[in-house]
Amino acid sequence: METVLKMIQQTVKPMEAVRQDSGILQELREVSRLMACNERWFQMECNEDLIDACVHQRIELLARYRHLLQEAKRQGISASPFSNLE
Repeated sequence: METVLKMIQQTVKPMEAVRQDSGILQELREVSRLMACNERWFQMECNEDLIDACVHQRIELLARYRHLLQEAKRQGISASPFSNLE
């Protein structure tokens, strides 16, 4: 019985870790959404100065996205692409 309890404790994440995981995943989703918006803006923009602004914003978003992916990897966070269908 004790062995089973130890196995359960090792496999089940503490609630704080789950909240932290979902926080990073939510940030990744938000940055992905912002990147999609930036892409649409870039495709529709005609003004050269605003095209430059789109490019700079995209660079910023990509850097943030890479940082979040590295942080998720460091913490061992992963997600199924179909996890939000439940």
